[in-house]
Amino acid sequence: MTATSRKMTACVFIAIVLGLGALSLRSFGDYGAQEGLDPVTGELARDVESHYDDGFPVRDLGTNLWAAINYTLFKEGRPGVTVGEQGWLFTDEEMFPGAESSAVVETNLDRVVAVADYLRAEGVPVAVLVVPAKARVYAGQLGDQEPAPLMESLYGRFLDRMSSEQILAPDLMPDLAEARDQGNQVFLRTDTHWSPEGADVFARNAAGEIKASFDGQSWGDTRFVTALGETRTHEGDLLTYLPLEPLFPSLGPEPDRLTERSTAVEGAGDTSAQSLFAETSADIVLVGTSYSANPLWDFPGALKRHLGRDLINVSDEGQGPFQPMTDYLKSDEFRDNPPELVVWEFPERYLAQPVKSKDTLAWFDRRENLLAQANEQGHQTIH
Repeated sequence: MTATSRKMTACVFIAIVLGLGALSLRSFGDYGAQEGLDPVTGELARDVESHYDDGFPVRDLGTNLWAAINYTLFKEGRPGVTVGEQGWLFTDEEMFPGAESSAVVETNLDRVVAVADYLRAEGVPVAVLVVPAKARVYAGQLGDQEPAPLMESLYGRFLDRMSSEQILAPDLMPDLAEARDQGNQVFLRTDTHWSPEGADVFARNAAGEIKASFDGQSWGDTRFVTALGETRTHEGDLLTYLPLEPLFPSLGPEPDRLTERSTAVEGAGDTSAQSLFAETSADIVLVGTSYSANPLWDFPGALKRHLGRDLINVSDEGQGPFQPMTDYLKSDEFRDNPPELVVWEFPERYLAQPVKSKDTLAWFDRRENLLAQANEQGHQTIH
């Protein structure tokens, strides 16, 4: 290397360092110290440092650049996402079990049966709606990747166990596959969840199975209508595992687009989204996960429309299927107003995920203890 080239390299390096330093100082322009921070104890210094780190340009550059290299060259994202073909993303929870031991699946199946037995002992029937994994419905978009054998077996094991326990759990996978083959996108490309169209297909066929199985009840008494709202861009939850923004967003998958839906009783006029899902006088209760709790998919609305019956939605986001169910079973609402039917929406992948909620585990422990006491005393049911 000549003296001239060495000088040029040094100058470029110094310019880059000075440029990044100048850019990093911009973060102080909008800094405002919180009241009460003590400069003596170091509270003020830590707050300044945290603000500086958040605005440091090299951090975004490094994060975005590494994500761009991983995605474009190796078709990989951060742990948590599996990158498929044509911009399709899948949660790792559908590809790999959440625990080393396969016994967690059998334990969770026992828990589903325990809930159903508890409800039946209380005179309340239950319908378990098993949501097939997106990686199962769109296996063709996985490329050469395959779910672990345990994950591949989940759906069949779930339905077989429910059948052996005489618990209603209809096989709704063929209906989603048929809609997919007809050109309907039943799951979102960049999101774990189904599309509003997929939720409607699932609800329509689930409602048919429920009405056929519980034909003693009155169905279709109430007419619901679904109104289409704005079509907008939806950045799916799986895009968080591809941190390409703000520098390289164009390198990532195109965001999904979905049309918002809202469902109300026919002739009810304008109804706010909040009141749509705040009914408290229905005889059917829907318990589930974000597939039911998030109003973007309008699954509760679609289920109401196809059943012709109102329902109470006690689903919750981010808690899995067991915690919302045990929370409901412990509630005053269940004790004081037992429903005619409980519909339990349950994504198959959660069979392979350990239950971590202490309150939920305590409910099952208490249930097992009561059953043991009943067996000792010769009782047949537990209340």
